[in-house]
Amino acid sequence: MKKSTISNIVNGVVVGGLAVACTTIYSHSQTAPEISCLADNIYFESSNQSEVGQIAVANVTMNRMYSKHFPNTICDVVWEDKQFSWTHDGKSDVPSDAVKYNSIYNLAELVYNGYIPDITEGSTFYHADYVEPYWASTMDEKVTTIDNHIFYKHKGR
Repeated sequence: MKKSTISNIVNGVVVGGLAVACTTIYSHSQTAPEISCLADNIYFESSNQSEVGQIAVANVTMNRMYSKHFPNTICDVVWEDKQFSWTHDGKSDVPSDAVKYNSIYNLAELVYNGYIPDITEGSTFYHADYVEPYWASTMDEKVTTIDNHIFYKHKGR
């Protein structure tokens, strides 16, 4: 899928979904920790990316939760050992930009509640384009590049 097509889909869904999302922000109190974990992952993995890039990172996190090859909660996916670099880099795990984090939290909630579709076509892995992780050569399919992240599908894990 072309990046411009993805942007148009996301822009339409985000604009169309904001009114609905605003009414559901606090109605899912049991899911608040899961949304916080998703927002943390988006923030620390892609706060320097476009909104489309942030959505793609959220999609990968959600796709992992839905996969039988990964843990079945967002928090367990995010905190699985050495799956996301920010969780073991020794730096603070407290967001430093409250305004940006609030925006990302709202985006996480939209993705979590299904208001924004998966723009990664089921990807469960990604990495920055400036690194070459050992596992990239084992992926079944390179799906797309969004901002500086490359997204992949893998039949196994």
